[in-house]
Amino acid sequence: MIQPIVNLFKLIRIVRERGNRPLFQRSCKQVLDILFCRNDINRKNPVSALFYWFGVLKGLDMLIWRLETFGFLHLPGSTDDDRARLNRYIDS
Repeated sequence: MIQPIVNLFKLIRIVRERGNRPLFQRSCKQVLDILFCRNDINRKNPVSALFYWFGVLKGLDMLIWRLETFGFLHLPGSTDDDRARLNRYIDS
């Protein structure tokens, strides 16, 4: 019961440390739609979305892997050059 809450705080810390801020700013609306489950793939009402994210936060490793895969998080050992190369197509 407490593990998803602990994982939420871990996720917030990880996003602050390794978050891809230019991508978040560029796709803010899409990120919010994903968080509130308003996108076409995963449409839920607010109560169902709360239970959905409670279940997702039980497995923090998979969520972090997904965020890294889609570029929302930088890899743990990435350098500034790696980050710049990842974001070079954002402004295009």
